[in-house]
Amino acid sequence: MPYRLLTSTQIELVRRSFDSIRRREFAEMFYRRFFELAPQTRALFPSDLERQYLTLMNMITALVGALDKRELFQSMTTYAGVQHARFGAKPAHFSAFREALLWCLERQFASTFTPELRAAWVTLYDAVQKKMISAAERAA
Repeated sequence: MPYRLLTSTQIELVRRSFDSIRRREFAEMFYRRFFELAPQTRALFPSDLERQYLTLMNMITALVGALDKRELFQSMTTYAGVQHARFGAKPAHFSAFREALLWCLERQFASTFTPELRAAWVTLYDAVQKKMISAAERAA
């Protein structure tokens, strides 16, 4: 049986919804909201966020693509956790990230952001967060 972080239905929901995200708009909106929620994190980022927008969307793209590939998913989240710890990210920052992510998804999808779609994204983010924090703590 293949590794499943999410159910087959949730994987399909996340992938289909991600394909419809207006990526540039999403990244800009995300970082505006994230810095509102966690202003102390702004100093961890370059003043010009262009590259960061691409990094965010590339990482989400890779994670969405690896939802049914356990080793790849775990490798990416472990690496990301260690990298974020090196950049100064703290476990508390992940809560603000989660809130900003869901806020942006709600705005991008509006009425099509159903409870099922929200639950799929929450399940994905919570798994990513858990793995990244664990990897960061082990690296410390």
